[in-house]
Amino acid sequence: MSAFSPSDAALEGFQVIRTQWRVALGWCLFSLVGFVGLVILAFFAILAAAFVVTSREQAGTAGSVIGAVVLGVGGSAVQGLVLAALYRLRLRPDAAPGIYYLRITRDEGRLFGLWLAMAAGFIALMTAGFLLLRALDQVSGLAAGVGALAYLALLLWLAMRFSLAGPANFATGRFGLADSWRLTKGRVWALLGMVLLALCLLVLIAVVLFIVTAVIQAAIGGFQTLAPVSLSDPEALAERPGAYAFALIAELMIAPLYLVIAQTPFVAAYQALSAEPD
Repeated sequence: MSAFSPSDAALEGFQVIRTQWRVALGWCLFSLVGFVGLVILAFFAILAAAFVVTSREQAGTAGSVIGAVVLGVGGSAVQGLVLAALYRLRLRPDAAPGIYYLRITRDEGRLFGLWLAMAAGFIALMTAGFLLLRALDQVSGLAAGVGALAYLALLLWLAMRFSLAGPANFATGRFGLADSWRLTKGRVWALLGMVLLALCLLVLIAVVLFIVTAVIQAAIGGFQTLAPVSLSDPEALAERPGAYAFALIAELMIAPLYLVIAQTPFVAAYQALSAEPD
């Protein structure tokens, strides 16, 4: 891709799934196995904590916290490794595939540092915005409304300017923020169009998959109900164990595909914009 086309870039995720379907399937299996491993790790961590605390209430609180931390942080790490593998596949085509391009190297560590920095920056912006809007609300509701719209526009603009930091980080070995800022100059609207098109396609795929999985869940339950299982419902596992297990496995298997569809456009945009003459 020599010239940046927002529409072509938005479709690149589907091209990766079509041409590299074995690798994409491997990422899906890795997501599933990784979650199973995290559940086992959380179980033993909670079991160990149960021997330390002195009451049932403390055990319940400790278990909830440990489970949330292990599954939350571990789940983010699994998805981060898949995203780094996607970068390696697209940005280093000559690299040995190994196990579906999955690695734990200096590149992953540098990307992790970038994500931490961007998360810290986002938290700082949200805090500053909250305080500013709260101050404007003391002046008038109209000022707060205008300020909120301007603040959201600023966040969106900054998101587009730094949207190529991940691919730049992996491709150049630098942190990536300055590279993204340089490459996206004058390209905010084009990148925004790319994101909106990719988001529309992603929502369409998500709706189709939701309908398919809901029908399969209903079939597992003998079509006694057409309502899909809610994974956040603590009673769903006891009431519909087969449907619940299928819904959980399906969600874990599909998650990397959503990641590929959503993130490959940024890789394609980076490749096209970095190839353009300065």
